Amino acid sequence: MLDWEGSETFSLVYSNSDTTTNQGISTLYVAQTCDENAAVTTSDMTQGNAGATYYSSQTSGMACPIFTMNALIQFIDEYKFIFGFAFIGVGIFMGILGFKLFQVALFIVTTIAIAFLILFIFYATFLSDNTEAWVGWLVLFFAVVLGLIGGFLMTKLEKFAGAILAAWGGFLLGVLLNETVMWLANSAVLFWIVNIVMAIIFGVLGFIMFDHAVCYGTAFIGSYMVMKGIGIMAGGFPNIYVLIKMIENNAISSIPGVFYAYLAGIIVLTIICSVIQYKCWLKPKKEKDAHPYSQLN
Repeated sequence: MLDWEGSETFSLVYSNSDTTTNQGISTLYVAQTCDENAAVTTSDMTQGNAGATYYSSQTSGMACPIFTMNALIQFIDEYKFIFGFAFIGVGIFMGILGFKLFQVALFIVTTIAIAFLILFIFYATFLSDNTEAWVGWLVLFFAVVLGLIGGFLMTKLEKFAGAILAAWGGFLLGVLLNETVMWLANSAVLFWIVNIVMAIIFGVLGFIMFDHAVCYGTAFIGSYMVMKGIGIMAGGFPNIYVLIKMIENNAISSIPGVFYAYLAGIIVLTIICSVIQYKCWLKPKKEKDAHPYSQLN
């Protein structure tokens, strides 16, 4: 990045170690200015403070980025430790106590889902990459308030809500499938088809097999959130928005190797949390339901 005309601008750098050539120019910076409708124009070279350093600029559509990072992602990255530890804390609660405290877990999941949906819509439509921090926090506050209202209402529809929770787990599983292998197809349409179909399948299963869906669904969602929280802070966990944009622009060639470590972590944590929840909460409930008269003394 180059400080060009008062702003940080992407720049090409050309270096020459032989000062006897190119009229003694050893370094040339060419600032790239995006203008999708402009023909290629290049400014004259100007000499920098160092005698052998020169600067120039180029304006064209070729200088425009293939895709830009959504402002929401930038906002989360700026406060990554707050979001990271929050995800880890909620994930541990969900993974271990999701079945036991289903109403609380459902309230939390619904609140987070609605809040992030609102944030995604706002940042994708109204808010720019240069949004002030206080505006981001204000939008986050109102998104959380609406999420809390939605979470409260969802707890009143327990059977249906269990299917929604399972559907959310299926959607996240679809995201993992896309991040693991389906991205090779370079199809944004296929990306959404996989996620939506997975959500529908698991939503139906959640309605039919309520207790098992809650037990294993919260174990998976909690494990995913724990590893996602670590990924927010440490990096290497593909962001769904960036992944979609890269697929749409055919700009993806590989997935970071560390992602597969996160994937392994999700699998291991899901197994551990599933075993804990089954033995501590689901199995005793099934035994109690199978012998209702044993509770009568």
